[in-house]
Amino acid sequence: MIVATTIFSCKDKPEPTKTSKSETKDSVRTESKSDPEAIKKAGYSFYDWYFSNDFNDVEIVKNKNGKALLDSATYFKKLRNLGTISEKFINKEKERLSTCSKFLATKYYNDYNSADAYEFDDYCPDLYYMYWIKSQESPDKFMIKNINQTDENNASVDIYLNYGGKDEPLSKVILAKENNSWKTTDIQFINRQETATAQKTISGKWSNAMVTLNISDDNLAFEYHGQCVYFYPIRKISQTEFEMIWERDMDCKFDNGTNETFGLKNIPVIGKPFAKFTLKNNMLQATYYYPEWVKKYTDKVQDNVFTADYFKNEDL
Repeated sequence: MIVATTIFSCKDKPEPTKTSKSETKDSVRTESKSDPEAIKKAGYSFYDWYFSNDFNDVEIVKNKNGKALLDSATYFKKLRNLGTISEKFINKEKERLSTCSKFLATKYYNDYNSADAYEFDDYCPDLYYMYWIKSQESPDKFMIKNINQTDENNASVDIYLNYGGKDEPLSKVILAKENNSWKTTDIQFINRQETATAQKTISGKWSNAMVTLNISDDNLAFEYHGQCVYFYPIRKISQTEFEMIWERDMDCKFDNGTNETFGLKNIPVIGKPFAKFTLKNNMLQATYYYPEWVKKYTDKVQDNVFTADYFKNEDL
């Protein structure tokens, strides 16, 4: 085990260490067994960037359609440019941000920008504090402690924060050697538990960017607006799954185009299952039994009606 402590602030940078020729030769010879300087450099790089970036990771911008976009592409590009971040870490970030990204895609940017505090915390709780320090308050500096190389290809460093008093443990940066370079593969918080999210139930109102699904025990209503509702029977599979049965029962002043065939042979049939809805990660996720017809409907009639994900709206 190799133990060391290094202190950094937003402006602090590690000073280069001069070594003699003999020291250099010796370090090259033993690099695969003991690599503290390279581990230290890779281990502090993410938090050094995070502090320098004013504790922002991923930004929310307006896309070309005026919707809110979680700009993960720019975030991941910045991480890759550090040269010390593994694709394993980036893949975990994609998973962490996925639900919020899908939810924000249903909102107009101006609505997001003018929303009350914590209005979107059901699906985007990380928007309301600095995720990587688990706080709404900026610390004075961060420190690296406990540089630990467990074997030739695995290591870790501990990150501590200081708010003007004693050092407080924050996280453990997990590193692995990839192509002879140390890369961050994970960041695990120390003694900090994630707040449990209240589990939603299927009944109630769910929305995407276009429609609201009002679900009762035996019925599903697609509400386009106050003057157009289409009703569908449902078949309950479990507490977290049900099937939507195709029907043409409506209270609407216009035809929503669901009777179109688009020249396809495999089209929805009245009285037969059209889709299965599953409650997962507090989202209602749809699996359509006529995917080609759904794609044609989306392209030719109306997008954002039959989507993959719907989000619970407690305010409706």
